[in-house]
Amino acid sequence: MPRIKKTTMAMAVTLTTCAGALGAFALPALADLGGASGPGVRAAAIVNANGSVVRSKGVTAVRRIAVGQYCIRLDSDINAMNTVPVATSQWTGAPWDSSIFVRPDGSVPCGDSRDVFVGTGSAAGARDTGFHVIVP
Repeated sequence: MPRIKKTTMAMAVTLTTCAGALGAFALPALADLGGASGPGVRAAAIVNANGSVVRSKGVTAVRRIAVGQYCIRLDSDINAMNTVPVATSQWTGAPWDSSIFVRPDGSVPCGDSRDVFVGTGSAAGARDTGFHVIVP
């Protein structure tokens, strides 16, 4: 085999091997609802007051079920009942006396072990407020 063919063949094998090795370290595709990246968290989302998702990771759906009440559906490999979710109000549009509550929800009102319930409001009662939620 001529020297050029051997060199070309060796380079092709080397590049294929490197590409395979690098593939193991490639970042996952951002195919979630909003295409967010959240290093160190299994799920995260920025949710507007109307329940629409700005960006997310590990979240398959968000439902606004009543004024100030939201169900966050996590990926099928995350059991919300075994997590400690954390939520905070978005800075824009939230009154200073805003409150936010979060809990894994295996029963009413969300009804599934993959759901996290988020409640938002103020001293006056339930209120639709945008929020951020993470599931470490």
